[in-house]
Amino acid sequence: MENVNTKRIPLKEKAYNLIKNKIIKCELMPGTPLIESEIALELGISRTPVREAILRLNHEKFVTIYPRKGIIVSPITLKDIHEVFQVREIIEPQVAKIACSHMSEEYLLGLKKKFEKIPFSLENSSAMEYFDLDIAFHKYIIESGNNQHLIKFANEIFDLDYRIRVMSTLVIDDVEKRSKPEHYAIIDALISKDLDKIDETIKIHLTNARKAAVMKIY
Repeated sequence: MENVNTKRIPLKEKAYNLIKNKIIKCELMPGTPLIESEIALELGISRTPVREAILRLNHEKFVTIYPRKGIIVSPITLKDIHEVFQVREIIEPQVAKIACSHMSEEYLLGLKKKFEKIPFSLENSSAMEYFDLDIAFHKYIIESGNNQHLIKFANEIFDLDYRIRVMSTLVIDDVEKRSKPEHYAIIDALISKDLDKIDETIKIHLTNARKAAVMKIY
């Protein structure tokens, strides 16, 4: 018997989540045309909720609507990259320094072990697993600040950042030699609650990630 309390996802939300997820994970690359009828057919719904989802994605800059011409997945511009990392470089170190006093050492050590165990490879699912873990770590920092307005804002930034991250997929050596050690350094700083080190390690990591994204995409 169906649970009457089960909440059904509105069709426009279902369409929004599907399209956005494909864009963020670059299953739909920049410049890819979006056909409302094809998306509606894939979801088994009418075109109306698909159109509503696309309007929302257009507002969020994930897609671009050209009147009487069509809809395409928006490009990632150099300005997008700089703005995303500029916001992160301002917010994350400050939140981390405020929130480190009540972060779980057990959770942080668990994250460190997960980073160590993922054998990064562009040829299998471990790349996406690594990106998911990376974003989860940085979200944990923001969520530890316990500011709901900031969390909502940061989640929008992380959606854009994930897309940049996938588009600028780093070579294996760079992940193993730079990205992983930088995460270990941040985790160690958070556990020790060394505020200067927290600020330094996060800023170094984000600065290097910004440079890598610019070099790879442009």
